[in-house]
Amino acid sequence: MAYAVMTTWKHKNPIDWKEMASSDLYMLPKGATVQWFAIDEYNHGSLQPITSKEGYDGYKAELDALRENTSSSMEIEKTIDAVEPINVDIS
Repeated sequence: MAYAVMTTWKHKNPIDWKEMASSDLYMLPKGATVQWFAIDEYNHGSLQPITSKEGYDGYKAELDALRENTSSSMEIEKTIDAVEPINVDIS
């Protein structure tokens, strides 16, 4: 079963989308995809499909390291992190 990872982030300053595009946030592991979305000028989110729970478990350490590095360098705070099964075929 596929999984969806949905995360939201609060920025200390208004979001600079040009800076975001050049950040580590976009340096995802090979084969990973993500959809970014604006919530308001200080908050953004992402939705990332993962093909299976096992795939997420194998990817989690790399994702956590990427998030840790980016959070401190961009002064952002994770506000929601939800990982749940989804009933769609993403293969």
